[in-house]
Amino acid sequence: MKPTYQIFGSKSSEDLDVCFFVDSLDGIRGNHEVVKMYTAQTNFNTSKPVNANLAIVENGIVIENFKGSADELNNALYTTYDLHDQKFKNHIQHMVSRDLQSRIVRCARTLVGNFTRTDLRIQAKAAIREDVDTQLDFLATIQLEKYTDFGKNGSVIEVYKTLAFQLGMTLALLNNKEVYTKEAIIALFPELENYILRKEQNSEALQKHLKLFITLVRNNTKS
Repeated sequence: MKPTYQIFGSKSSEDLDVCFFVDSLDGIRGNHEVVKMYTAQTNFNTSKPVNANLAIVENGIVIENFKGSADELNNALYTTYDLHDQKFKNHIQHMVSRDLQSRIVRCARTLVGNFTRTDLRIQAKAAIREDVDTQLDFLATIQLEKYTDFGKNGSVIEVYKTLAFQLGMTLALLNNKEVYTKEAIIALFPELENYILRKEQNSEALQKHLKLFITLVRNNTKS
């Protein structure tokens, strides 16, 4: 029996974000095999690379998933359903409360992770193994303009896009707003537009938003 699924995220994304719905999850290797199998047997009628996730849904909400946090995936599936041509009904029936700390942790870890192929690889890998405070300390030392080679993590344009997207989602949530598409991030943070759209290599505005992220998270931790 072929799996049911939903397409989600930005309509203009260069990837096709897909979530397959399953009855149970396995370990990391097992989940990767399921993703590979379902992706291979499903015709999405697209030339875009498929970025697939797995989720278990009960009573209309995601209760467990393979990649990322369940609350973020749930709300992304729910709010972006109508942006795409869907083969199946919306499996998600309502939004859930967001876990701000989980979003902060994911953002900080992702930001640090992009420096694991630079001359800061030792410090970055050490920071990833530590808590958010340590990761913020590492990020506070970063002057983006000094880094033009991120190795296998991607080109400057690709890395900046990743940084901008993570910062946009997290800064929004720190201000009690939820965004799940490139367009929504750009509407809230116009200075991130060229990074999100892979058009900008000047790091000035991105550096400003990185500093803002560090400041807001530290203030949030103190309150």
